[in-house]
Amino acid sequence: LDTPMTHNLYACDKEVSDRLSSWASKEFVVDSSAFYMGFPFQSSLKCYTTKAVHDEIEHIKKSYYRLEALIDAGNLTIKEPDQSFMEKVICCANNTGDKGRLSFADITVLALALEMDRILISDDYAVGNVASHLKVQVKSISFKGIKELRKWISYCSACHRTFQPGINICETCGSKLRRRYKVHSA
Repeated sequence: LDTPMTHNLYACDKEVSDRLSSWASKEFVVDSSAFYMGFPFQSSLKCYTTKAVHDEIEHIKKSYYRLEALIDAGNLTIKEPDQSFMEKVICCANNTGDKGRLSFADITVLALALEMDRILISDDYAVGNVASHLKVQVKSISFKGIKELRKWISYCSACHRTFQPGINICETCGSKLRRRYKVHSA
């Protein structure tokens, strides 16, 4: 089949392959975005993920058997993080204001990368931001990665008060809050 879409897929595969060649002989923790980009399928690298991520991506029927083949070959291991690392991730995500943007699968994969001290492969900005705050090295497949650490806050455009993330209504004037970030130095 020769369509513009297949040309884009081949270009993406080539780009991913080129990037993979520079990452040889490393082990990685991968989130669902890495699977969608084809990362684990295009290499013989050792990858780890969590059951929550596996469950999130197993709906891709064409990839399901490939996932099982990776597991059978020992190139993909499903591993659960310790609860103490989950709590560290949640605490950090609350601090940065990213908690509302993270799924349970995101939290588990962040906790696993932190616990195992492995590079995390993700194209999700909220995941990358929290990982960077936790000093977990992040590699991106489709973009150049995080250039700045962000801390999200909620603010009232009517009375100009600021609030911690997660609050939706101004406690002073009742207006709906907006969200913005401040660049945070590491």
